[in-house]
Amino acid sequence: MVHFLFPCYMRSRVAQPLVVVIFSVFCLVSGTVEVAVGLEKPSLVGIIFPLALIAAFVASAWLEVFEFVFIASYIIFNLLGLIQCYELVGFGISFLMVFWLMRSWIVPVAVVFLVDSVLSVALSDIPDVQVVSSALDIFLVFTIGLAFRWQNRRLMLAEQEKERASLSLVKNRRELARQLHDTTAKDLAQLAVLAQDLATRHPELSDDLAPLVKSAIQASRRIRPMILSIDTSATQPSLSQVIQQVKQMLNTRSITLDVVAPEGVDNGLTRQQQLTGALAIRECASNVFKYAPVESEANLVVDVQAGSGILTISLSNEISGAPPVLEMSGGYGLSNLGDRIRSEGGTMEVSNVGGQWLIYITIPVDNRETTEFGNER
Repeated sequence: MVHFLFPCYMRSRVAQPLVVVIFSVFCLVSGTVEVAVGLEKPSLVGIIFPLALIAAFVASAWLEVFEFVFIASYIIFNLLGLIQCYELVGFGISFLMVFWLMRSWIVPVAVVFLVDSVLSVALSDIPDVQVVSSALDIFLVFTIGLAFRWQNRRLMLAEQEKERASLSLVKNRRELARQLHDTTAKDLAQLAVLAQDLATRHPELSDDLAPLVKSAIQASRRIRPMILSIDTSATQPSLSQVIQQVKQMLNTRSITLDVVAPEGVDNGLTRQQQLTGALAIRECASNVFKYAPVESEANLVVDVQAGSGILTISLSNEISGAPPVLEMSGGYGLSNLGDRIRSEGGTMEVSNVGGQWLIYITIPVDNRETTEFGNER
């Protein structure tokens, strides 16, 4: 509820400085004119104290504590007879009470008005008139303040409903994008690779399977922009979730992913490390999916270095002798991945050793340093 009240309260805080400054200038100008033309002949003390009140009233527009300073000072100065000019400053209490009512401070408003009214009537030469004046002032302040409060509550409810509708829309879009990604897009990619594997094992079927592979690739290309446009603000899953996803993807080609990672690896990472690490694991696993032979094994090691907090990712896999599905991709590319990691101060080394692809990535906590990475696949 505080979240939705805050914008309405901020509107009152934007209006309050403007109202306070305009009224303060009016008090200064009118009071100075009265003193200059001789309508008021106060002592030096009678000028200093009202000016101090005006200063406190102006400060109250930005610092809430000065609202209480101004009210208490006005009551004390008025009781001691120290306000001999700039008497309009007393209406500052009415302005503040309007803003207090907008904040739903009804009881404090009633207390302030009670004290101020009793004091004003007691010090007035014409108490009957002062009673009527105080009653009229209270009536106007409560009418205006409660009207603004009612309007703020309406705005609050409208913003709350708008927020709920927006959250519901985002949730539905994300769910639709997730369903498309986890079912249709993934199935199309797996269909293309499995069909190519079948064509490799049965060359006599390659001509018949080629149109199927091509159609699956084209459909996968078409659906990817749709997913991105549906969910442009999708949240990135944790590294643990990404690892499970790529394991399931590789299992469709009977590729076993052996994972070594500390329990709760995401807990010690910054958001940027999680985003870049998830992207790196996805893209590297996509290359394993394309290049590794069926029924092979890949090894993934994820760790966080003690002290420095550097995230390290290493992945190795056997290279297949059969041609990969070159058009299938994780959508980012190792070259772009290397550029991104390097821009964040990390490193990416890719090498081919004894028929094994080796990828070693470091992602630091602080992205101000820039280091070089090795050859790219």
